[in-house]
Amino acid sequence: MRRFLSVIAAFCALVSSLLIFSAGPANAADVSEDADAVAKSAGQKWALRSLANGMYVSVGLHDTDSQQWRMRATAQAPGSWERFTLHTNHAGKTIGFRSEITGFFASAEFADGGDQKGMLRARGVRLGQWQQFIPHYLDDAPFSDSPAGSRVVALQASEKAQDDASATPAEKELKYVTTELGEGGEAVVRARAATAGKWEKFVLEPVKGTIAGDQYGMPAAGSAPASNLNVMTWNLCANNRSCTWSGGLAGYEELNAGISAHLRSNSGALPDVIFFQEFCEKHAKRVEAMLEKPVGEGGTGRQWDVRFAPIHNRGDANGPLVQKQCAITDKDGNVVADRGAYGVAIAVPDENVWYKRYDLTSPTYDLKYEQRTAVCATLPSRAVAACTAHLSAGYGYDDPDGTWRTRQAQQMLDITKTYENQGYRVVFGGDFNLVPPYPQATAKEGGPSEALDPVYDRYFECGQEGDPAAKRTGDPTANGVDGKPTRKIDYIFSPKNAPVMNCSVSPDSGHSDHWTLYGSVSLPAT
Repeated sequence: MRRFLSVIAAFCALVSSLLIFSAGPANAADVSEDADAVAKSAGQKWALRSLANGMYVSVGLHDTDSQQWRMRATAQAPGSWERFTLHTNHAGKTIGFRSEITGFFASAEFADGGDQKGMLRARGVRLGQWQQFIPHYLDDAPFSDSPAGSRVVALQASEKAQDDASATPAEKELKYVTTELGEGGEAVVRARAATAGKWEKFVLEPVKGTIAGDQYGMPAAGSAPASNLNVMTWNLCANNRSCTWSGGLAGYEELNAGISAHLRSNSGALPDVIFFQEFCEKHAKRVEAMLEKPVGEGGTGRQWDVRFAPIHNRGDANGPLVQKQCAITDKDGNVVADRGAYGVAIAVPDENVWYKRYDLTSPTYDLKYEQRTAVCATLPSRAVAACTAHLSAGYGYDDPDGTWRTRQAQQMLDITKTYENQGYRVVFGGDFNLVPPYPQATAKEGGPSEALDPVYDRYFECGQEGDPAAKRTGDPTANGVDGKPTRKIDYIFSPKNAPVMNCSVSPDSGHSDHWTLYGSVSLPAT
């Protein structure tokens, strides 16, 4: 992936198997709705800066007709019209650029003719073939004022005329994206070049201050009376075709119905904090709206803030983290609506104004493996910080011996300490893909069993019910047999002076392959 000419053939084979989606018409209302749907995400924003003229690629929001949302390298600084998030559905081998201002993907318009052919416009409704670009990360130096983490890249559009009998050999080649600086070019960004010269090189720059938690400092923890904090965690399996959502992929209406049916613990308590794993980005705002409905309509009758954090792929050892997309086709090959990126989410009371994503140390020996993430949010009035994560998969997957999960578990402890140092009590959990550290645990069960020992040493887990002498076990939460779970890999941890009580597992798993875990944290006054 560092150099391009030697790998074109392999990538041609890859992209020829991709589904082709045309970028359908969209209007201002569509833009507002789609951009709003991803506003709850903690994804890193990026800018694309032309190495040819030093200007940033901008989306022409007020252009009209066939020029609408065209992309040109004309901006001097990266504002909202110049910011993108990076996405992939091929483990980083291809990337898409989703515009912050439109909420849609940059699309190479190969169906248009004349001076429109190949023009990039930010109007792709999903990550189809016209919206995917093959990145070639180069060793060229970025601009002297480019921020740390910037990379020079040449981009090949994945569309080609391979199946057109009348196409010339040149027309069948993948086209590089270029900045047109010639007479009348207007610095339009277009996929048209056969080779990568200076006009075809861009600096991919991370935009500072756009990651959640980096805009301003963590708020101070307040004084809080003694109270109970009801916590729920559930791996929704919203992106796993083996689960029983329609077609194996959860749509938001079906997902909301499933979450609503599992909101009450076995004691009848509604949650104050919810951890979600295997979650799709565009569902966050819709889940939030469902939770805010009256109790009689399936909600909680309270105001919520639901925040999403993406899991990534890294298509090049030194390339950027690229958000993994939730699948858009079900197990029968039917196309479902674009559901955004894939990852974890946290639901907390609406008082939350500060949250932060953390990239966890993840397997790198094969670039196809997921780069895992955690997300935390603060509740200053209760002096509580809540965090969730989905650790690497175990036996038979990317971390068979537990090496990476052991590091990730320690990293979670390092994260929680940053909040404790600011006066917060930390409650955290999720799908850790590890069984509890009891002597009988084996690698097949999700070992090594000692990976979570340091976590148990510092915190109580739900299954201990506040008893320091209790065994480090707990009721099973996953891997169902005959309708019952067989292994515990989902957790709720709390401080030693705030034990989790009333720990319970839902009677069914709904459409997921995990059962919901509930607990009530007994918070002392601060």
